[in-house]
Amino acid sequence: MRLKISEKLEHHIITNHSDENLYVADYKHYENHYGLEKNEGKVVILNTFQDDWKSVHLSNENQVDICFDGFEDNALPSEAAGIQNSQCECVLFPNNFNANSWILFIETKYSASFENAFRKENNYPHSMTNQIIETVKYLREKDIIPAEKKVHAIVSFPNLAEEFNSYFFQGKEIEILKEHKILIRATNSALIKSEKRITLKSI
Repeated sequence: MRLKISEKLEHHIITNHSDENLYVADYKHYENHYGLEKNEGKVVILNTFQDDWKSVHLSNENQVDICFDGFEDNALPSEAAGIQNSQCECVLFPNNFNANSWILFIETKYSASFENAFRKENNYPHSMTNQIIETVKYLREKDIIPAEKKVHAIVSFPNLAEEFNSYFFQGKEIEILKEHKILIRATNSALIKSEKRITLKSI
């Protein structure tokens, strides 16, 4: 999979990580909150917890070697002029990738409160889910991911400590799995068990 991304999306930078704990964070709006820049406003993966900016925690006790592709702006170019494809924050997968390996997509929103996260006018459940679906669809169309392969996805509110999965999907996870072959959860953490197994955890 790494080779396919490198061949078809040449500007993407893929890095390897095998730490016991990994933290995925989107620093795009960090400057807006703190008046300074950190990690150049990018989606990053770190091996230490950051007190000043929340993240999605990936527990990797078996130290599986994984690949991380943090998407920059316009990471999924369109052939049509002036069109920008919808995208999520990143994709991760085992370095020793094969047909039985997992693939994980992550989308985050840094809402400061439960009320803001689920405010009707923000429409985060729809927009975040759509960003995941469109990213997976794009990579399938590019033959980077097989059309029939099931993938995993996390939609996350890193600032929220309370359980929000049931509020997010309201029972639509099965529909998404059947229609798009995406096993999706609203959570802030996952457990990497092996190159073949990953569990999306509840808060």
